[in-house]
Amino acid sequence: MSWTGDPIWLADALRAAGLRVIEHEGWRDRGHGDFRDLRGVLCHHTAGGGTQDWRIVQYGRPDLDGPLAQLVLERDGTFRIIAAGVCWHAGRGSWPGWPTDNANYHVIGIEAVSRGDGTDWTTVQLDAYKRGCAAILGRIGRTADDCVAHREYSREGKIDPAGIDMDEFRRDVAAFLERKDAPMSASEVTQLQDFITKFCGPISSDVKDIREQLCGLDQRDLGQYAGWPQLGGHTLVDALADVIGRLDKFESRFIPPAL
Repeated sequence: MSWTGDPIWLADALRAAGLRVIEHEGWRDRGHGDFRDLRGVLCHHTAGGGTQDWRIVQYGRPDLDGPLAQLVLERDGTFRIIAAGVCWHAGRGSWPGWPTDNANYHVIGIEAVSRGDGTDWTTVQLDAYKRGCAAILGRIGRTADDCVAHREYSREGKIDPAGIDMDEFRRDVAAFLERKDAPMSASEVTQLQDFITKFCGPISSDVKDIREQLCGLDQRDLGQYAGWPQLGGHTLVDALADVIGRLDKFESRFIPPAL
């Protein structure tokens, strides 16, 4: 389903994709006017790489008023929602199906925190980048073909997002859109780890309980076989073996063999 107007659903769409979101106060009313029909996502890097990069995106630079993008993607995979309205991020350029030199009114910009040399992307950040793009494209009824690097669109010599192979990036975005062989998100991994920990915790305790019963008081770890004082220092297995041995001797002496 296509969308015309401001993407006031950004927070809901990103959270539904399992992503962490920070909603900046007033984001729904921030921007340089209203969107027309939404046609895609334009991917950027901040070229700063610090924890305060979002401030420039929200408030702008001396030569360009903010907001400069709708979203900022932190290095830990958290999305900051800066604005729902039009932002100055695309500049002059073109892409199939997008209006030439006028993409700001039709595409959502994501500024991912990075120095801009292509070497400092984190795994969780790249994963969130792809998932976020897929969540937005799915919401506006577009395909991964409309997930575009600024350098691919721009005719002003842009290089962002540096170090990202966009063909591979789009393949992963397409997989998320189709839910085919898509890797788990960071939140899904955490949920699975928590489940395994809770499940294996009781199992581990049960195993130690069984080991103690077999090997002796407080003998709960591998290699401990001190035995029980009630059994003369024998483990349960040794004590049982001793009992069976005694019974065999008794039978051989006092019970006549069967005819």
